[in-house]
Amino acid sequence: MSGFRGINQFGSLTVNGQKLTFEDFDKDKNGEITQEEYTNLLKEVKLDSVELSTIDKDGDKAVSEDEFAVWEQKTQMQDAVNEMKSQISRDFSGKTQYLTEVTNALKDFIDGFALTYTGDVSGMADAFKAALPEKYQDIKKEALKNDPSTVKSNVIDELLNNLSNEKTLVQSLGKKLETAANTFVKNYKGDNLAEDLKTYLEEYMNKSDSEKLQDDVAAYRQTADSFGAYIDSDELVQLKEAAKDFLKTALEKNVTVKLGGTTVKTEAAITSALKKFTDAQALNDAMEEVFAALSTTNLVETTKADEKANADAAAVKAFTDIKGDSYKIDPNTIDYSTGFDPYNKGKEYYFSNKMVVLCRQATKSSSLNDMKKEISTMLATSLKEQFKAQITKMLKEKGFSFDKIETVFENVFKSSCEEAINNYAKIRELHMPLTPTYCSVSYKTKDLVDGFISIFNTNISSAIDSMNSSDKDMDLQDIDYSRSAIGLHAARATKVSKKESSAPRVIERFRPQLEAKAQKMCNANNVEYNSEEFSAIFNNSKLETVSNIKMSEDKMTVLANFMNLFKEKYTALINSKISV
Repeated sequence: MSGFRGINQFGSLTVNGQKLTFEDFDKDKNGEITQEEYTNLLKEVKLDSVELSTIDKDGDKAVSEDEFAVWEQKTQMQDAVNEMKSQISRDFSGKTQYLTEVTNALKDFIDGFALTYTGDVSGMADAFKAALPEKYQDIKKEALKNDPSTVKSNVIDELLNNLSNEKTLVQSLGKKLETAANTFVKNYKGDNLAEDLKTYLEEYMNKSDSEKLQDDVAAYRQTADSFGAYIDSDELVQLKEAAKDFLKTALEKNVTVKLGGTTVKTEAAITSALKKFTDAQALNDAMEEVFAALSTTNLVETTKADEKANADAAAVKAFTDIKGDSYKIDPNTIDYSTGFDPYNKGKEYYFSNKMVVLCRQATKSSSLNDMKKEISTMLATSLKEQFKAQITKMLKEKGFSFDKIETVFENVFKSSCEEAINNYAKIRELHMPLTPTYCSVSYKTKDLVDGFISIFNTNISSAIDSMNSSDKDMDLQDIDYSRSAIGLHAARATKVSKKESSAPRVIERFRPQLEAKAQKMCNANNVEYNSEEFSAIFNNSKLETVSNIKMSEDKMTVLANFMNLFKEKYTALINSKISV
């Protein structure tokens, strides 16, 4: 049987699209249909034969109008069932052994419905059609209650019910349970599939590999221990049998192990793995390695961890997919009136194309650096929060917070300020004998601000793209330089010896950040992180940087030299390991 063939228990009252009526049968018009009238019409119109006795309920050898009305309704009820032919065939695709049971249940439903129906006969078929869908589901459920695939689905649904709020976990765990259940059902020889499958899957879900096989590990060890402290070659056969028993049990409990470099997923793999051992002690050592490698985390927790890792990876990818150009500031949305006061601290600032000259006599606390710092402060006061607001809005729309790039932003903003001042301000120091040094800075405010925004946009785009290019290399864009606050920003050291004494301490403050980056780089390249190798490269880079300090270098330059040197050396190390 390829599918549901339908029901023809009550024949048909339709010929060439026309429905036969009581009058079509009652030829002599005496108000009842005799056996002769019934038989002659069936032959005449070539209808399927239905025994008159199934229609003649009172047994008087004739069909009354009331009995005919019931028959007519039953044929419509039968038609309603047959209209479900495609659905029933789909529901029982591959399970046609249950269709006879379903067909008989549907026939009984028609008869039983007609027998208990108390309403007006003319509405019986409509009432039946309304009740049919729910009744069919009950019939299907009853027919399939012991079907292995149905039992499997019901058991898995029950086990996953408590996790229904964790959608992705349910999906991943469901696939694993489905695979395990398929193997169990295929090999099942018992007579209570639902209960036994549930017990099996509960253990599969909630016990770690080491817990599932705890008794089996003990059984193997008992055999091995019986041979004494040293296992000789004569005992190899017995030991292989004990190992085989353990490995077969691992297969049955869906635990994959690796014995002597061979992954054991089939009985054939067990035989192949054990053949390699010609020494009993070596086999026992290999089995102990198997036991040590058994997972101590159950399937639910492992799957949760996997899902979190997948979600984290997806979030990282979504973030790194944001191009650097997305972080560029739109100058047209900036409020330039903030912070550009005409009389700020006695100095004249004009937000126009007019030339502004800052000129101050230097004192012990006043220098060219102080002036440049004041301009940087003016830019930060006026623009920094507006820049952050634009970038924060962009990131929020994509589902991320500003915190993810805050360090990069701070670094880029600071370096862009310095670059803009150097490019767009005329700086002059006048040294005269026996007199204080005079300093002057002149710039056009609009040129400086426009230039700063342009520089920032270039730098932030480049920094973000560099940071996001790959986890497999080491970027330095998000290094937090605030950790080196003590003495880091001194402009110049007057003596090399003084610089040499402070530079190592400044560099050392960055060890934790660089170690975290080194570990991340190793993970991305599937290279085992080695703390001793890291320390050696860090210390060598520090020593080389300090040894090469020049008189004109400030500490930020020294630090940048160290960072680049460390990156170069550590990248070379990782690349050498990848190529092996």
